[in-house]
Amino acid sequence: MLFGWIERLRSHRRWRFPLRRALPALGLASVLIGPTLWGQDEVPRWHDPFDPPASSAAEPRSPVRFVWHDDEFDETAEPNPIRRAAYQNQYPLSKDSEDLLPREDHWRRLNEDSAEVMPEERDVESDELFTDDETPWIEWKKTVGTATWIAPNSGGLGVTSIEARGSIEFPSFQALWFVPRFAAHVLNGSTATDLPGQLYDVSFETVVMLPIGEHWFVQAALAPSFYSDGSNTGSDAIRMPGRALAFWKYSDTLTFTGGILYLDRDDVKAIPSAGLIWNPNADWKLELAAPRPRIAWRFSHDDDSARWGYLVGEFGGGTWAIRRASGLNDVATLSDYRLMAGYERKWTSGRSWLVEAGYVFSRTLEYTSKLGDTDLPSTALVRLGITF
Repeated sequence: MLFGWIERLRSHRRWRFPLRRALPALGLASVLIGPTLWGQDEVPRWHDPFDPPASSAAEPRSPVRFVWHDDEFDETAEPNPIRRAAYQNQYPLSKDSEDLLPREDHWRRLNEDSAEVMPEERDVESDELFTDDETPWIEWKKTVGTATWIAPNSGGLGVTSIEARGSIEFPSFQALWFVPRFAAHVLNGSTATDLPGQLYDVSFETVVMLPIGEHWFVQAALAPSFYSDGSNTGSDAIRMPGRALAFWKYSDTLTFTGGILYLDRDDVKAIPSAGLIWNPNADWKLELAAPRPRIAWRFSHDDDSARWGYLVGEFGGGTWAIRRASGLNDVATLSDYRLMAGYERKWTSGRSWLVEAGYVFSRTLEYTSKLGDTDLPSTALVRLGITF
């Protein structure tokens, strides 16, 4: 009996050191296999008790983020209407002067990031480039379509214009975006000159907007464009309109803007732009900025939509390369001023539609050759628009 216990003790001593060497491997196996046996989806991690708890609903972040953009901010019930679009009637401004302003979440993100400390380490999962729920690196943001009718009258010139444009944006880097645009114009009514019956213009705008400090933004844009009647496609059809603007946010309701607009038209090459955009409350907007000043009043709204009425001024026209009836190439420039009243219905989803009607005056038609220059009579205008 005694010898049996002695032999059993010796056998335990022989296994003691192999078991000690196997303990690290057994520990690693328990970490890797344990979650599967316990029904967990990920490997348990140690958490510092002083770290704030991670949100269970956190969204994956894009691998590239611009300091003044944050996808975590939600739109309010009445979203800020500040949008960014492109040209209208060969003018380097969008449908509304407010479209040139940076969005409010950019200001908010900029203020927060000024006091934020960059973390030394990043979660491995947040750096994954391909996840099912991640925001795409490029997207077609919105589409805007308008139809404008300038009525022909006795001895006048009627114009029917169809325009479409979109916005190509980078959600992870909102300092840069592109705006392709196409427009077609059908002319009728005037036989005093041999102006072609149709005109076309195509442009591709590149826009860069950057913050400077906490209250300044600068914006630069260039839009290589092609304006022609389809017959004269020479160098006169190529135009390079652009703009350089600065915005100073004086307060949450008041922003001053100034800069220069390069139109690249034969009648007006460039004009200065200066003014202010004032939102004294949620129901009023005063966009007193050249070249499209507007005063808007929100007279009705609910949780899903808002209804706006407004008065707006506009500088219209453009320059196109054309071919005269004689077969010679020429360049034609149409110019006018417009005063309109409008109604717009906006939804929180970003969709909207509008109707505008007004008076067109100080109309002129000029040629580079000076053959056939004429003043056109005043007339009426109607415009329909949709955004989706």
